[in-house]
Parts: sequence; structure tokens; C-alpha cells
Amino acid sequence: MPTTTERAVLRDALTRALRAPSEHNAQPWRWVLGRDHLDLFVDRTRRLRFTDERGHGVLLGCGCALHHLRVALADRGWHASVRHQPEDLSGRPLARVRIRPATGEPDPWAHRHAAAIDRRHTDRRRFSGRSVPTTVMQSLDDAARPHGGVLHLAFGTHRALVAEAMAEAAERQPRQEGYVEELEHWTHRYAGAHDGIPAHARLDGPPPSYRDLVLRWFPPGTLRQPRGGADRRDASVLAILTAVDDSPVSVLRAGEALSAVLLEATAQGLGSTPITQVLGVSQTRERLRHLVGAHRPPVCVLRLGWPEPLGEPLRPTPRRPLEQVLTEVE
Repeated sequence: MPTTTERAVLRDALTRALRAPSEHNAQPWRWVLGRDHLDLFVDRTRRLRFTDERGHGVLLGCGCALHHLRVALADRGWHASVRHQPEDLSGRPLARVRIRPATGEPDPWAHRHAAAIDRRHTDRRRFSGRSVPTTVMQSLDDAARPHGGVLHLAFGTHRALVAEAMAEAAERQPRQEGYVEELEHWTHRYAGAHDGIPAHARLDGPPPSYRDLVLRWFPPGTLRQPRGGADRRDASVLAILTAVDDSPVSVLRAGEALSAVLLEATAQGLGSTPITQVLGVSQTRERLRHLVGAHRPPVCVLRLGWPEPLGEPLRPTPRRPLEQVLTEVE
């Protein structure tokens, strides 16, 4: 049974893990703290049935939360032993976590990524005209690799193909049954819901278009583009994160890789926009799969760039309190 100290450490780390990103900020995870372990489950009431038909977005979100937990624990001097396993109808968890005091060399990523947790935000605004060096992108790929993820840069013709697929997905998906209603549900949450995409995280104009990229349409919000003129060049880069295969465990681990990439990008000073709509439409998903190679399925596209210096600071999106996501079993 976890000691009083271990329970306090786990509760503190879980509070940090609540900041993990998830599609539409649905926060599709729940945790159970047992006698000698912590279990991660999918909260199936929070699956996006029409936006995320395959359920990959749920697994990515849970993987991000699991990685945030690992980072928070390592930053406090604790090692997390994680056993991944596919969830099934018998109630088996996605992952089981046991902790012990860390020994040996400290995790080189831990403090750096822990410091980035509260600074990381999805940024849908125009990025600056400053180019992103390949050395920075290599550090993001290095962050993904320990979790089975690989980051593929999309330059030139490949970028054009991704941009074309994104535009097609943006046209196709809103015509799918239930999609618009689901989007409305998660962008117009009731007071005190502690989830969804609030107005301050949504741009106040039409769907944003940057050079060749058209991003997902959201109902207009209150977030403004940075000052400096809409004709300023957005020098953001595109990268495609891939998993080992399509199995639930691989996609869950790809969620951990996604978290590592986003936290490393934040630590480097980059802004980031995770893009999943292009993977939510079968036709455009297969196009991206062919682009990166059929042996490694794409799980997320990332738009990465340096924020405009005159942009207003982004505000945190809401998160559910720990008591809503954690059950403690004595």
C-alpha cells in the first residue's frame, strides 16, 4: 500500500498531469489509486464519437497525461515504472504505474519538461517570420524517440501534400454526421464545466489561413491575431508524428511522445498547434500514411513556430479538479 508520502507525491504529480492536452480539451482520462499502484483508464463518456471515430484521439490524450505524470514524478525525484496494456471490456486499465525513489543519474528531460507544463498552450495564431532551425527540430525528434514516436518533417512537396490534405479534411469533416453538434458541445460548455475550448482560446475571425495552411474551423472566440499586420510571413514548420503501429498500446505510447515533443517545443520557446482533423477523415489520413511510409501510421500533425513578440499572452484552458478524475481505493 502506498505510504502517506507516496500518496502525497502521486496526488501532486496527478495535479500537474491535469494540464495535459487532449482533443477539444475533453480530458478523456480517469485514474484509480489502489493499494500499491496507480491505474490509468479511458473515461469513455468523454470520447468524441464523431470527431474521433477510431478512438485514437482518446488514446493520445491519455498518453499525454501519462507522460505529464512521469515528468512531474521525475522532477520530484521519483521513478515511475509503467506497464502499458490495451484496455478491454473486462475493465483492465490502459497503464499501471508503480513508483519508487529514483536512483542513479537524474532524468535529463525531467526538470526541463516539468517547467514547461504550465507554459504549454495550443496556439492557433500566426507565428513569426523567424525560421525554425533543423537543430531545434532534431531535439523534438529526440524527445519523441524514447516513447516509440518518430517526427517526420514536411518540407517542399511533402508540405504541399499535407496542406492539400488538411484543406480537404477541413471541407469533408463538417459534413459528417454529428460532427458539427459535437464541436458545438465542446466549444460552448456550461459554466463550471472545467473542460472544452473556451472563447479566449479561439480566434475571433474566420478559419485561420497561414501561407498554404488552413486550420480547423472553430466558432469565433475572443483571441486576436498578434499586432503587426496580417501580411507578415508565417514561417512555421509542419511535422508528422508517427507511432510504431496502429495497436492501442502503440497509440498510447505515441501520446507520451506527443507530450514530450510539445513540452520540449515549449522549453525551446516555440509555439505549437497539434492538428488531428486531417487524420479524422479516412481519405486524407491514408494520403498522409502513404507520405510517411505505410509501416508507421501518422497520429498527429504539428505546426511549430516562434510566437510573434507582440502577441498577447495565452491564458490556460480549464481543467477538471483532481477529485473528478481520481478515485482512491483503500
